[in-house]
Amino acid sequence: MADKDSGTETLSRYTRRVMIAIGLVALVAVLLYFASKLIHVLLMVFAGILAAVAIDGVVRLCQRYLPIRRLWALVLALLLIFLALGGLGALVGPRLAEQLPQLVQQLPEAFRRLIEVTHDLPGVEAVLQEFDDPASLLGQPVFDRVTAAFSTTFSALTNFLLVLLIGFYLVLSPREYMNRLVLLCPPARRERLRQVLSLQGRSLRLWLVSRLISMLFVGVGVALGLMLMGVPMAGALGLIAGLLSFIPYLGPILGAIPTILIAFLEAPVLALYAIGLYVIIETLESNIVMPLAAREMVSLPPAFTVVVQLAGAAVAGVAGVMLATPIAVAAVVAVQMLYIEDVLGDDIDVLGQ
Repeated sequence: MADKDSGTETLSRYTRRVMIAIGLVALVAVLLYFASKLIHVLLMVFAGILAAVAIDGVVRLCQRYLPIRRLWALVLALLLIFLALGGLGALVGPRLAEQLPQLVQQLPEAFRRLIEVTHDLPGVEAVLQEFDDPASLLGQPVFDRVTAAFSTTFSALTNFLLVLLIGFYLVLSPREYMNRLVLLCPPARRERLRQVLSLQGRSLRLWLVSRLISMLFVGVGVALGLMLMGVPMAGALGLIAGLLSFIPYLGPILGAIPTILIAFLEAPVLALYAIGLYVIIETLESNIVMPLAAREMVSLPPAFTVVVQLAGAAVAGVAGVMLATPIAVAAVVAVQMLYIEDVLGDDIDVLGQ
């Protein structure tokens, strides 16, 4: 009788564990389903977190050199940011407003010219046969979508303002949001979670600094180099190159494409010079500028970064590519601290520490 009761109890315990496991799997599946439906909202929230991290970095810089309270440091930081953006817009805005529409109009023609010149090269014709109209790769269908994306100014501005609003509320009282998030964790692990969140913020802040340095150097370097070479619309091409440098590794490649096409439209030899210019600038940026300007910068292995960006593109398109690397930075810090250090017990140089 006792053996029967013991067997029944064991079976009941086993059944309970199976049900718990099934429930956890179902919960994860439901969360993943809703996450897939809300992926763009989640990315916007993360973009707001990045904005908060960037503003908080300026606030910390103000407090380092001025003995003022955080609220006044926040006001000063926002004022400095708006003044910097306004000054930059007044300095280069009119010229860019003139050059960008010209760039959009000339890119299809530059691509068609490239196809005509390279059509007889070995292997090129076989690739072009895959398309009914090779020029349409940068022709009307693609450019309709591009211009449509740029024409939805209201939507873009709305998303931008929402990101800034999320970032502003987060940076206004970051400790309050951190404390509410920590409450989801068991009491014994709350202090550790605070450490993880703090180091994630520091890592993202260092990553943003490294990206800002890269964007400035690449954008200014490409613009000046193209001006000296006599390539038209150098300012607009430099702006595109600088903005795309926000995306590590893939960004510079994407930024070089319009420059090479426009230079090729002027003269084929200019396209070769443009390629050389990009090689020189990227070599200087990765081997000299970044190590000197940001010694504590946060970086991930190139292969890992590219794979993460491709995954981000598959999940959420352009927004996924742009935010894939900072998401990976935050995830790597969490894995290193919560799993490698706490679970495995190994000592490791945590990203950003």
